[in-house]
Amino acid sequence: MEFTFLQAYTLTVVVLLIVALYHEWFNPALTFFIAILAFLLAGILTPQELLRGLSNQQIVVIFLLIIITAGIRSVFGGAWFSNLFNTNQNPRTFVLKMTTFSAAVSAFLNNTPIVAFLIPYVKEWANRTGTPASKLLIPLSYATILGGMITVIGTSTNLVLMGLISQYNLPLLEYHDFLFLGIIVTLAGIAYLYFIGYRLLPDHASKLNTVRQNLKEYLVEAEVPPGSSLIGKSVKDAGLRNLKDLFLVEIIRHDEVISPVSPEEVLEAGDSLYFSGNTQSIYNLIQHNNGLRIAQDAPVEQFNFVEAVIPASSTLIGMRIKDSDFRKKFNASIVAIHRDGKRVSGRIGERQLAGGDFLLLLSGNHKHAEWQEKDVFFVSVPRKVEAGRSALRAGVGIGSVLLLVAGIAGLLPLFTSCLIILTAMILFKILNLEQITRNLDFNLLMVLVCSLAIGVALEKSGAARVVATGLIEVSKSLGNEGALTALFLITTLVTALVTNPAAVSIMFPIAMELSEQLQVSSTPFFVAIAFAASGDFMTPIGYQTNLMVYGPGGYSFKDFTRVGAPLTVLYSIICISFITWYYRL
Repeated sequence: MEFTFLQAYTLTVVVLLIVALYHEWFNPALTFFIAILAFLLAGILTPQELLRGLSNQQIVVIFLLIIITAGIRSVFGGAWFSNLFNTNQNPRTFVLKMTTFSAAVSAFLNNTPIVAFLIPYVKEWANRTGTPASKLLIPLSYATILGGMITVIGTSTNLVLMGLISQYNLPLLEYHDFLFLGIIVTLAGIAYLYFIGYRLLPDHASKLNTVRQNLKEYLVEAEVPPGSSLIGKSVKDAGLRNLKDLFLVEIIRHDEVISPVSPEEVLEAGDSLYFSGNTQSIYNLIQHNNGLRIAQDAPVEQFNFVEAVIPASSTLIGMRIKDSDFRKKFNASIVAIHRDGKRVSGRIGERQLAGGDFLLLLSGNHKHAEWQEKDVFFVSVPRKVEAGRSALRAGVGIGSVLLLVAGIAGLLPLFTSCLIILTAMILFKILNLEQITRNLDFNLLMVLVCSLAIGVALEKSGAARVVATGLIEVSKSLGNEGALTALFLITTLVTALVTNPAAVSIMFPIAMELSEQLQVSSTPFFVAIAFAASGDFMTPIGYQTNLMVYGPGGYSFKDFTRVGAPLTVLYSIICISFITWYYRL
């Protein structure tokens, strides 16, 4: 087969896309857009083919489900969590209950917001019982990944795949294509986490406790003494703004906490100023007789510490902190950044944020639940759970779950079911316009639309045919089973490096071409890439929920590899064996 320039060009763009996503050179949405622009300029894609994703029903369903998840969560939150998080159980029993519960819920609700909601409660339970959160958070993420594969709506990966299939007018996958295999891998995964995985999980100390025990490494207190030349000056005029290697994160004035600190804040005698960054620099600053002096140690209890995570879809990724207007936007100052399990050194304001960054913050007094979860997940502030709910709200919640089940089973079109549920939630005031707007993520829309277009580019250029032919050549001695195994393993590798929607969009045209060349049904190959694209257990970057627990658990990259590698082998063996048997390849 002749290898054309357009095929080489397409594969090069896809490889560069994977590398850029892995290294987080840009925000994910921008990275995808640059790749699509390269296809448009080469004439591989037309504007119409790019925009087709905006009218794709499955993409719209993803956003409807995200909004509906928020509504159902608000109805049933109290009942779900009050019994789960009691302290009368040992950690392994808690892991068993938590993984079973979260897997079951993730089968019907989008798993990303479920994990975002559960992390603070899991951490709080860990603190109350003296259990390291690192023993609990990886199981939480893995369980939601596994449970999300039981139904077509449990993860956006399945819906992106359905969107790709519908673009080519191929037979859509049905509920049983996910149900049986999804249940098997979920039960096997939970058993693995209980009997084996728990022993492999690390015992990492809480980052927040480390801060409290070693406060001087993070914060230094200086004070404005009586008669100081700084009295009556603003922070900016006093030269305490844009300092090298440190910044002013908080002022305590009598019983008042001023955080974040405005450049126009006027200093008064007796003010306690707290600096973070390279704390040695504050001593160098004070030696210049600038009107400050080192204060006695202050009680740790006066600090309002908060933990946060930068999610993979955040618009802050790749942005310098000093350019992000972080303090004003989130009413919080960054004390420290942890990345890959290590504290990031140097001047915090000059650091570029990356997906999975774990932030330690000093926050102002306000309602944390109103913060923007699309850009920052705040994981140390459990939300208030309603004491009760009306019978009407409960009825709407139960009806919503039943309608979702009907949509999954094909009794009603899933799109129609979602629209009915959303309408009911608005009419009965479970959701309002503000909540809907807060849950809409236009960066995610960009990623999903571009993902569909990448699949079109691979198929249209013939690059998918080249890869499929290579897979057949490599595995021809093993027949259809060998081709499916090779497809599954390659998809698993790709999803370990990039996001799962990107992985499924890259592998879809290859799976389609593979089934055509082998002259067999495409269904088993589509099921294979669906399960493989969601089966990332060995790295924190391939799946959003892994990235969300990465920092809060104090994990290193190798922790995911140690716990996830045996699970990946088990998961792969079960999936490949079941698909080969069930579809009689």
